[in-house]
Amino acid sequence: MTHIESFTDDPVGPTPLTAYRSEREHALLRLRQLLVPVPSARLTLVSDAKSGGMPGSSGVAVHWTRLRRAAFAKCDPATLTQDERIILMALAIDRSTDRRLIFSQGTAAAIWGLPRIGERTELVEYATPPGLRGRSPQARRRRNTQPPVTTDLGGLQVTTVEQTIIDHARYAGLESAVAMCDAALHLQLTQRSQLMAFAKALPAGSRGCRMAELATFLADGASESPLESLSRIRMFQLDLPMPQLQVEFTDALGLIGRTDFYWDELGIVGEADGAGKYAVPEGHTGEAAARVLRAEKSREDRLRRHPKVQAVIRWGWDDALPVQRFHDLMSAAGIRPGASDGWPIPDGPLPRKSKHVTVIERHRT
Repeated sequence: MTHIESFTDDPVGPTPLTAYRSEREHALLRLRQLLVPVPSARLTLVSDAKSGGMPGSSGVAVHWTRLRRAAFAKCDPATLTQDERIILMALAIDRSTDRRLIFSQGTAAAIWGLPRIGERTELVEYATPPGLRGRSPQARRRRNTQPPVTTDLGGLQVTTVEQTIIDHARYAGLESAVAMCDAALHLQLTQRSQLMAFAKALPAGSRGCRMAELATFLADGASESPLESLSRIRMFQLDLPMPQLQVEFTDALGLIGRTDFYWDELGIVGEADGAGKYAVPEGHTGEAAARVLRAEKSREDRLRRHPKVQAVIRWGWDDALPVQRFHDLMSAAGIRPGASDGWPIPDGPLPRKSKHVTVIERHRT
């Protein structure tokens, strides 16, 4: 599936946030163009439900999908990602209402393109004041006691990056919360101080306020993928020593590369191998894939020969998601609980929802 040092304008080019907003607005425009105006749909939709399509003006069959009442899309939703489907439905709902909706929670995360870990709802989520009643199809109203901080993104009113992250951290698991924080910091969309300010502004005792604060403390913009974020939180939950991130190694031939995790006192390198880590650009041959794998093997061989490296361990999503499995993998490599000094945590007891150590303790009892 998280970085920023300042928000000062760059005289040479756009800030990272400005450039990222432009990318997201382009993605929203592309999805907006898939929506079909209702009058056009009434004129051109065919009634042949079996075909699932209609002849377009060019004579090419076009797939039409009913999203909700008076809202159609000229695509097959199965060809879109889950986030794209959520955004498309948000665009349809926004078009159908007279008032300006404030998209929040998972829908805001999808609009911003921020990663989450775990199950996601495909309901469109938007903020409403406490007293507002009613229901909306394909939507979930999120009642807010405090007015959310919002911005306009591609014609949609959406919670800001900081508000979106803190809202997510209050209700999601720590793994997902930190993955979102990491991505935003890595992309230079916000600063840790801004996230902390949002977390500390939550009313004392409000739901998830301690989780949100803990997530901002543990966030690290050096993490480069949701799997790395998940892995780091598993290490924290298991009371393992905190690793260094993105450490560079060199030898007589020059730079070997940067490692995902490194425990200097143990001489152990950890590599989180996500699905896209060794991906080959589309259109390349099988030989290109073989070259990628050979290069990675050569890199690992050089790492293993390095005087400061005693072992190299690898894991993927299937290893990191089950807590006990990740515990066993770390333990077999010699990385064991009991040396967790150094993890940045706020004062006071940790929230139970953080699952710090307690999961493994339950396995042992």
